[in-house]
Amino acid sequence: MLASTGDYPTSRRLIMVVDDDPDLRDLMGVTLRDRGYQVIECANGLDALVRLRAPCKPEVIVLDLMMPIMDGWEFRVAQRRDPAMAAIPVVALSADTTSKAAAIDADAYLRKPALPASVADVVDRLTLEIDRRALQAKLAQVDRLSSLGTLAAGMAHEINNPLAYTLLNLEFLQWELPHLFGDPTLQESLTERRHHAVELLGIVRDGAERIRNIVQGLKHFSRPELETCEPVDVLAVVETSIAMVAHEIRCRAQLKTTFSPAVPPVMGNAARLGQVFLNLLLNAVQALAEDEGLQHEIRVVMRSTNDSVIVEVHDTGVGVAPEIRGRIFEPFFTTKPIGRGTGLGLAICHGIVAAHGGDISVDSEPGKGTCFRVQLPAMPGARLRAKSKPSAPPAKRARVLIVDDEPNIGASIRQLLKADHDAETLTDARDAYARILAGERYDLILCDLLMPEMDGPALYRAVRLCAPEQAVRMAFVTGGAFTERARTFLGEISNPCLEKPFAVESLMALIRSMQRSPAD
Repeated sequence: MLASTGDYPTSRRLIMVVDDDPDLRDLMGVTLRDRGYQVIECANGLDALVRLRAPCKPEVIVLDLMMPIMDGWEFRVAQRRDPAMAAIPVVALSADTTSKAAAIDADAYLRKPALPASVADVVDRLTLEIDRRALQAKLAQVDRLSSLGTLAAGMAHEINNPLAYTLLNLEFLQWELPHLFGDPTLQESLTERRHHAVELLGIVRDGAERIRNIVQGLKHFSRPELETCEPVDVLAVVETSIAMVAHEIRCRAQLKTTFSPAVPPVMGNAARLGQVFLNLLLNAVQALAEDEGLQHEIRVVMRSTNDSVIVEVHDTGVGVAPEIRGRIFEPFFTTKPIGRGTGLGLAICHGIVAAHGGDISVDSEPGKGTCFRVQLPAMPGARLRAKSKPSAPPAKRARVLIVDDEPNIGASIRQLLKADHDAETLTDARDAYARILAGERYDLILCDLLMPEMDGPALYRAVRLCAPEQAVRMAFVTGGAFTERARTFLGEISNPCLEKPFAVESLMALIRSMQRSPAD
């Protein structure tokens, strides 16, 4: 038996018991402590809410429903309203045999008199479920990192190719431009040289955009799990996954894609779905022999039915034997050599697709290839919006303040905007705050999220106090190095955020939207 202590060591699970009967509360506390739990005891719901505001939160709450001051139903309403405590599982206890008591929104319900051992058994089950979910999240991250390790060499190749010709062309342009404007003996070839310089700049931009897309795909895939649920463009997710594994595919097979137009979005998490498609593509690549040239084919098909989006990944590899086909979605089952696979990829894919309300299946014939089929529920009545053509900049000049601790970023944005707008740059958010406090007003305040001294969130909160109409005109930019504090901040506000490097049209559209917004 473990003795109770006054603090909450991380090696022991913290449980809260909320019951107005001191004898029953003590008995449950003793039973839970005998099982190695640390216990907080509260006499009513209000006392429990006060204790829950402490930094150390319990992992499970055992809650009596009939109590003075604040009963269990009132407690649950207040608990669910607070994001910091809403997800804590609750075991409800009540002697009330009516349907109202049984309908309490809780993770488990026991009628009184309930044996303390029975309560402890339910707490054991809930803590095991918490551990299972945490382990599942960690395994998913391990699988992502394992996939990234497999892709590392190919991704370096994909980045180095555009980077090489980008740098070469920039070096040439640095040498060529002085000749274009400074040597009168070259006038006869000036038009041709200018045309060639514009061509090279187009190639440079293409290379930089390829690098941007690769880096964005890596950021999207490797960041820790974010359990957001929103409309997802499956085509964009599949294309990003293909881009990440493109080098691996080119070395072993020909890639063919068949995508139906106007595939509807699905409701889900883009990062998790991206992990599914990347794993299926890697499996297809690894099913092909390395020394057979390009006689093999990987084919990706996407289509939709009335209520589903279907994505298929076909390969012409070795196939899956019938006797093991039923086990390929089991955790840790793998047919790959030691060091080539964790045995987690397909199991995690199955879990992710099931969590999205979909289904994943496999068709295979040994020696002829395999097809993995993912079917996801489409959003009812939804269709992807067609990409709009870039619109002309507004006639009205906007006043824009750029706040970024990287001087070259601010200078580049100012140079880009100066023909159509009045832009100013600052490298210190404290200077921006001083200007706004002194009465300066802007149509858009474009602010870096992470900066030394005063960062974007701190500037936003300061501006909101002194000039709330300017706070709504703030937009944030980030290089993607999100901290937990930054993620929480962006989740709390409705202001837009652009990820670096962003497209020119995205910035222009942001200025137009701010100009359409009322000043107050």
